[in-house]
Amino acid sequence: MSVTQEIKDRLDIIDIVSEQVSLRKSGKNYAGLCPFHSNTRTPSFYVFPDTQTWHCFGACAEGGDLFNYVMKKQGWDFKETLTYLARRAGVQLEELSPQQQKRRVAEDKIVDLLTAAAEYFHQLLLHAPEAKFARDYVEKRELTPATLATFQVGFALNAWDACRTHFNNQGYSDDDLLKAGLLSENEERGTRYDRFRNRLIIPIRDSNGRVVGFGARTLEKDGIPKYLNSPQTALFDKSHLLFGLDGAKRHVREAQQAVIVEGYMDVMQGWQAGFRNIVAQMGTALTEAQLQQLKRYTKRFVIALDADAAGMAATMRSLRVARETLDREYEVHFDAHGLVRHEGRLKADIRVMMLPEGKDPDNIIQEDPTQWPKLLEQAKPVVAYVIEMLTRDLDMGDAKAKTAVAETVLPLINDVANPIERDHYRQELARALQIDARSLRMMAASTPPPQKRPAVKTAQPSAYNHMPSFSGPPPPEPPPDPYSSAMPENGIPSAVKSKTTLDSHMREANFLRQCLEYPHMLAQVNRVLNQQAEIKVSPSDFALPEDRALLELAYERAQQKTVVTSADLCDSLDTVLAVRVRTLMALPLTAVEYLDRLPERLTMSVLDLRLAKAGEQLERAQQLYRQARVEPEVDTDLLLVYARQVANTHKRIQKINKAKDAMSSTGRRRSEYGNGRS
Repeated sequence: MSVTQEIKDRLDIIDIVSEQVSLRKSGKNYAGLCPFHSNTRTPSFYVFPDTQTWHCFGACAEGGDLFNYVMKKQGWDFKETLTYLARRAGVQLEELSPQQQKRRVAEDKIVDLLTAAAEYFHQLLLHAPEAKFARDYVEKRELTPATLATFQVGFALNAWDACRTHFNNQGYSDDDLLKAGLLSENEERGTRYDRFRNRLIIPIRDSNGRVVGFGARTLEKDGIPKYLNSPQTALFDKSHLLFGLDGAKRHVREAQQAVIVEGYMDVMQGWQAGFRNIVAQMGTALTEAQLQQLKRYTKRFVIALDADAAGMAATMRSLRVARETLDREYEVHFDAHGLVRHEGRLKADIRVMMLPEGKDPDNIIQEDPTQWPKLLEQAKPVVAYVIEMLTRDLDMGDAKAKTAVAETVLPLINDVANPIERDHYRQELARALQIDARSLRMMAASTPPPQKRPAVKTAQPSAYNHMPSFSGPPPPEPPPDPYSSAMPENGIPSAVKSKTTLDSHMREANFLRQCLEYPHMLAQVNRVLNQQAEIKVSPSDFALPEDRALLELAYERAQQKTVVTSADLCDSLDTVLAVRVRTLMALPLTAVEYLDRLPERLTMSVLDLRLAKAGEQLERAQQLYRQARVEPEVDTDLLLVYARQVANTHKRIQKINKAKDAMSSTGRRRSEYGNGRS
């Protein structure tokens, strides 16, 4: 994770903006008077907690993230803003050692490869003739195209080297593919081959939305194993991952509850049905690392595992880990507004959903979605669930069996902090065992109390981690494939809705990679943009704060007559930008023989980035307009602001599409002319 992303994860844009702008709640968002232009009546300035972004729907018509806001408000450059926000977030901007820089660059390269692999597999599922039976399978499971796009579900060809060959041709080595877990190796034979073959591919992302591995489901009746995951890598560690958390965390926070299931299909079916606070554990039991991630968003958990014997055993292990993890005292210090805050004992509400025999969440939601919220409401507290499960088939005539149950449950009851709850559960256990509650009290009194677990402080593995992370935004919707001509009626490519923000970052990274290597490209791209009546490439075209700063650097380099090597360039930059440059330089570079087509291709990328951004703005403006119309007291001035924004954005989308069409036509004519000459 980059330093800027870590800072944005730890800070909430609402807190920063509200220090200077009076914000009021408006639906799920916050509105206020824009601080960047004169306005005393209409609250056209909006902050969106879900994406941690802001936008002015009035005269400014600008927007961005936390870094944009602070830079614009204070008039600072990137370095000044980085220093200020890092101090606010408690992130130490220490110089990275050469080894740390090398490790971060290598990690970013593998993330880029995994992101590209997710899109490669996804496109195979959508279009490859060999994937028809996989498309039939997902249709049978009633997964909609929107769900497949949201989770970027894919397919691996039934070949030993299809994936390998594809990415070798993209400039990635076999060693890169091995590090990413895409290749397997037979050390005895000295052979390497695709790890995933003839399987449905499900990308697995970390909480920040980075693709870190894959889950691959067999589609063969007797295929073994049923699910094949990525191997343990520097990025993929099952004990530290929760499938679906990147998209669910906002919904977990809003619902004030996280539902934990076992399978990928459970999460996808739940998402499709509108139940979006569901995540899946990646192993046989919940781990402390997984629960530590979840508790950033809620203290209420419902565990919904399969109702068979194995599921029961997994549930019991999960409950044990949950109690050990969540019922501790944590002392955490962080610097916010000059004050030191203390997080006391975490009072987590952990419940267990009783699933019908032979059913899993996937079946229940698919067959009758209305049953899911009812089952959630019936979820039992941990102790009540354990009592019911252990006494369900108990022989009440067997005194030793009843004693064994009591010996199992009483320590769990004793661990409950509230004395009223402890007494309640002892009485409940007594009723279930058909004995006098006084016997249990005597038994509990004769049992030595468990040693109190000492308070522990959160680990500080690096200088960047000594405060609890605020939840980061879910990724913004990325741009479409720059060379795709498929357009729905509203003019916004459907791919805008289907890919993750990492695809957008890759497109932006590729643009900067080419411009840093070929500084004259910027002028050529701007010349093509000008021909299409578009403004030149600007920082607002880029999502990452580092990339916006590097674009300015690219403009400076384009004006220089001397050639500066990448090593010299990195030596002249601060650590954050130097690391980003090294990451960019590790990306594949366009060969010299193709440079004549590069300006058009890069221009098309810029247009697609702008189209995606306009699509997001249009959707937001439409939502706010609809919301304003149903307010008890309709603000006509505000309605006019939103209506004007919708109309202007529609025109913007049409203008960009017109430019793309013109460029596509020019490209086709050039191609036809070239073929005719040959």
